[in-house]
Amino acid sequence: MKRLLLSLLISSTSFYALANDQPKVSGFYVGAGFGSFGYSEEDSWGYNTNSISAEADGNSTKVYLGYQFNKIVGIEGTYTDYGTAKAKVGSYSMKPTSISLAANLGYTFDNGLRPFGLVGMSSLDLNQNEELLTDDNGAAFKFGFGVEYTPKALGGVQIRAAYEMDMYAVEYESTNGYYSETNLYALDSLYLGASYKF
Repeated sequence: MKRLLLSLLISSTSFYALANDQPKVSGFYVGAGFGSFGYSEEDSWGYNTNSISAEADGNSTKVYLGYQFNKIVGIEGTYTDYGTAKAKVGSYSMKPTSISLAANLGYTFDNGLRPFGLVGMSSLDLNQNEELLTDDNGAAFKFGFGVEYTPKALGGVQIRAAYEMDMYAVEYESTNGYYSETNLYALDSLYLGASYKF
């Protein structure tokens, strides 16, 4: 009888330790990230004889928070400050920011690794220093992918490496008002982040 009780005690203790050795799955989390800023355009702005194009200058920072329901599904909100995009010719610049809401879909493995993808919508503000793009703010399509790692020894701490993009369409209007066209543009960020899940 004593042996049976001892065996049950050892088994239940082992099971408890094993259960607590798993990474935290569900819960609220908040984090921050820092990374590169990329800017791409479908076409340069303006006429062929007087085209304007811009390139990224600086780094992106972001704050994100969300809730993970289970090993697969979560929802995530993000504020991103992309940095500055400057014209290759002239003084034009923009400092885009976005606020997004996206589904976070992936899978949390028992070792703490979680590959994931993001898909959702953003509210984008280009913050131009002069209005060359008539749609200075509006909606953008948000997507991304990455991998997260939750070290078992650090409780709810999560480390993330990810790539995210906001893609949007804006209308360019010539200074004389006789010419306009709509082009696709993309802001992207490759970043490292850290968060804590409560």
